[in-house]
Amino acid sequence: MTSNKKLSAGDDIDARCLKCKDVTNHTIVAMVEERVVKVQCNVCRALHNFRPVQVEKKATVRRSAERSGQAGRTGGSSRESKAESRFRELLGGRDPLAAVRYAMTRSFQTDDLVNHPDFGIGLVTRSIPPNKIEVVFKEGAKVLICAPRVKK
Repeated sequence: MTSNKKLSAGDDIDARCLKCKDVTNHTIVAMVEERVVKVQCNVCRALHNFRPVQVEKKATVRRSAERSGQAGRTGGSSRESKAESRFRELLGGRDPLAAVRYAMTRSFQTDDLVNHPDFGIGLVTRSIPPNKIEVVFKEGAKVLICAPRVKK
């Protein structure tokens, strides 16, 4: 807001709302001297601290990438290609259609093929008692929660 009007409680102002996950119109609820402190979102009615609209920053190169000479590189990293080659090696020609849909309420065993909604097809490489499994996906290994295995 770039007007010269002096703000006071009850005025409208644009602010970031974490509940709406967007910049929305808010009503000023509390001020300390000239500074807006509390606002109420006019969309979701949430009462929260004032979060001013931020101007997007330019993308910057991380310093660690600059030092190692990786600044400006494009394409896949060697870590990604290693994970992908390990994944293909472990899969070893198994049929991805045989994969079981992943669910936290289901129990899995080593060498089970899993179809995860976000990560895709993966292979269970180890069981971590009582209720976790390590699964290797195309982009790398992930530890997932599952139901404890029932002993027979």
